Amino acid sequence: MWGYGEFIWNQEKKYYGFYKNDKKDGFGIFKMKGNKIFVGFWKEGKQNGIGKYIKDNNNIRYGIWKDGKKENEIFSEEEFINRFNSFEAKFINIFQWNVDKIKNFMN
Repeated sequence: MWGYGEFIWNQEKKYYGFYKNDKKDGFGIFKMKGNKIFVGFWKEGKQNGIGKYIKDNNNIRYGIWKDGKKENEIFSEEEFINRFNSFEAKFINIFQWNVDKIKNFMN
């Protein structure tokens, strides 16, 4: 797969976003088991770059990921948005969606 795609394993696991060489690559939203959601950037199938992670209890964590692991935690949405580079800024509106809007989009 190359370009934008939607992959649904089941109602608990979905990905909407960009692919390159059949791997998540670029911007995407991934819903995992238990209503956990990652909104952010991917490279070669792993979280890479800035991201917003929503836990089961709607607790939001912002951070910077590299090779699928969170390297830095960012403590406020303002600080998070200030770290966007020019490419990432194209997706700023989606990052600013509230938890309910993201969950509705994924259902």
